[in-house]
Amino acid sequence: MSGIIVAGINGSHIPENVRGFLEDCHCPVFCSQAMIDVVKESIAQFDINRWSSIVPISKCFEKIREKQKQRKVIVLVSGDPLFYGLGTKLKETFTDNKITFLPGVSYMQSCFSHFGINWDDAEFISLHGRELASMETKLNTSKLFIYTDPDNSPEVIARYLKQRLDRKDLESMQIFVGECIGTDKQKFTKGGIDDILAMNFSQPNCMILLNTGNAGSRPVKELPKLGLGEKDVQHSRGLITKSEVRAAVIHRLRLPEQGVLWDIGAGSGSISLEAARLCQSLSVFAIEKEEEQLANIRANKDIYQCRNISLVSGEAPAVLPKLAVPDRVFIGGSGGKLEEIINHVAGAVRDDGRIVITAVLPTTAELTLKILHRHKFNVDISLIQVTRYCYPDLQKSELNPIYLICGTKNI
Repeated sequence: MSGIIVAGINGSHIPENVRGFLEDCHCPVFCSQAMIDVVKESIAQFDINRWSSIVPISKCFEKIREKQKQRKVIVLVSGDPLFYGLGTKLKETFTDNKITFLPGVSYMQSCFSHFGINWDDAEFISLHGRELASMETKLNTSKLFIYTDPDNSPEVIARYLKQRLDRKDLESMQIFVGECIGTDKQKFTKGGIDDILAMNFSQPNCMILLNTGNAGSRPVKELPKLGLGEKDVQHSRGLITKSEVRAAVIHRLRLPEQGVLWDIGAGSGSISLEAARLCQSLSVFAIEKEEEQLANIRANKDIYQCRNISLVSGEAPAVLPKLAVPDRVFIGGSGGKLEEIINHVAGAVRDDGRIVITAVLPTTAELTLKILHRHKFNVDISLIQVTRYCYPDLQKSELNPIYLICGTKNI
């Protein structure tokens, strides 16, 4: 009978239902070199000529397609083949074949179980062949499991976190590492950021990031994702983007669920805060030069547990080149350097990105339009005029008119 068996094993343990296929002398076997070594140690009479390496994948798949026409073939992987494993790729490639999955205990399950940590509320990510920056979308979670690789090892990840997270998050972060799980070299380690930084770990390994920090004083879960009032955000001397304007800005930004937002001249960070809470996989960079305002952003970030906000202390455009490429940019303050900032942002933002700018003065709005147009952006502008009333006395208060300008690349 033809078909593909995709079986998961954990370390050196081969389940009995998998062993039967391995002992069948007519069944070709596809797996890594490390895994075939486990098979040879477990099955003394195993014929090595039945084995083909799983890499390169394209060549391996060609052989599987040829072999499985006449007989069953077995593909061995670690743990559960449908959890960050080869199973998905096999399903997508061999759509006309019967594929049977025999999952084993995964590294993830073994690691969580060893440390006695439940994983039903955890987030997961694989860094195999990926940049460390791909972690950005997961930093807002309190429990994260990571499949590492030789380039993205636990000590490298710890170094990245130390550069990326605030002191309070670093102090409350615990790291759990599992090495060579299921083999005689199995080892488990627990420590803080600095502990893990000072160590070296054997491959393969995996890790759990657990942030034990307490929630802020506000009942965060009871507040809406969008719609924080001005009293909900710590600010100084009334310097905060007013609620009505904030809502319009967020609307015009058309935030992606994942990506990068620059909030230039962030002030109290109210735009950053709303954006980060609304799109928790969005990486938000709040750029601000005044220490008083930076303190407000830190406080708001802490209260609302927005680890996806990165504070950038300094003045734009000088600090912008070191930041990740933005999908969206909001300019709420320019410190008299509006033209220089837009010139930089116009070249930095992705082709499908957006730039949203607020201006109080008509002259500032006119200058913004000219600069964006010069950079061949499609530009539109709105004037927001807000009058507030309190019932029943109907005493009104008028806010300063705000020009809201949006630029998109003309592509």
